[in-house]
Amino acid sequence: MAIPSTGSVSLQDIEDEFGGTGQISLSEYYRGNTYETLVSGNNTTVPQSGAIKFSQFRGSFQARYLTWKLLGAGGGGGYGVFNGGGSGSASNGGDSTLTYSGTTYTSIGGAGGDNGAIYYNQSGSAGQNADTSQGYSENFGTSGGESSQQTNGAAGTGFAAGGSGAGGDNPDQYDSSGNKGEGGLAGEETSGNIYLAIGSSMVYDLGVGGAGGDGSFDGAAGLSGLVVITSNGSEVVRTSTDGTYTVV
Repeated sequence: MAIPSTGSVSLQDIEDEFGGTGQISLSEYYRGNTYETLVSGNNTTVPQSGAIKFSQFRGSFQARYLTWKLLGAGGGGGYGVFNGGGSGSASNGGDSTLTYSGTTYTSIGGAGGDNGAIYYNQSGSAGQNADTSQGYSENFGTSGGESSQQTNGAAGTGFAAGGSGAGGDNPDQYDSSGNKGEGGLAGEETSGNIYLAIGSSMVYDLGVGGAGGDGSFDGAAGLSGLVVITSNGSEVVRTSTDGTYTVV
């Protein structure tokens, strides 16, 4: 609960809000750059050094400095066929959302790969990885890679990567070749930071990986979305399951 923004402020008001032990003094409550001291960096009216007075604490409150990363789910891989090409595409990955302080942030799910779209002996069936090589902030997830002829797309590992497309069929004297499925795209990564008061909530709803295309050979599903929340420098949430984090 914040110190009132008007009226008198006592040393007891400050201790009740920010804590402290033993014989306290006002000099304990200089503002930190981020979260290093009792009074975190959101309270910009409180000085970091020099003269300090009670009135500068009006409207100040105890908060945590939170950073977050949010990923949409990966799109599914397209199906492969025995002969010719396919049509349509696998399912897109679901969007992920994070809501706090009345604002919702969204990370878009990856697009599903086209069905039967790639000549049987060419590359393109691997889903997009969600890793640093693709511009992500860390290595979140990896697709199942390129698919062999006449095989289903292999499952990936981790989070947010696109599903692998399925293999196609090589030609022989009785029939023509069949195309392989295209790999799905990885989900979008977004990030942010905020000071939130103790007791505030962050609600996350995470996307489901897009289903792989269903054909002669099935594409792999994309991988689920993810949220990572760090509070005062310590990771407190890393999950692909919907939920709520309450700031403590």
